[in-house]
Amino acid sequence: MANRVDIDDSWQAQVGAAVEALFQARLGPDIVRDAKRYCPERTGALQESIEHHLEDGDLIVSATGGDDGRTYAAYVELGTRPHEIRPVRKQALFWAGAAHPVGKVDHPGTRPMPFLRPALFQERSE
Repeated sequence: MANRVDIDDSWQAQVGAAVEALFQARLGPDIVRDAKRYCPERTGALQESIEHHLEDGDLIVSATGGDDGRTYAAYVELGTRPHEIRPVRKQALFWAGAAHPVGKVDHPGTRPMPFLRPALFQERSE
């Protein structure tokens, strides 16, 4: 006698709900925790901006860099190439310790400091 398994039409919804519950309750918070642990800390704003949410059944883990509209997380994660910095609202650049105002600065770039990718690719167990 053969065993019979009946699958009703709601199986996809049940699996989807279970996956979303896993993302929301376990995987999302675990990735956020690891990303905050790997994140370089200067002011703490980047760490505080790391969050997760579900979007159309997908788990989204993101970081911006601050609650004041700054979005520099990608520059920290990926680094930057050498680039020129010029004033936007003033005629010259000046900072504490500078000998005099300058018209431009040749920035050497920054090295990558990955924190999201290591958290995403962290091996996890049950």
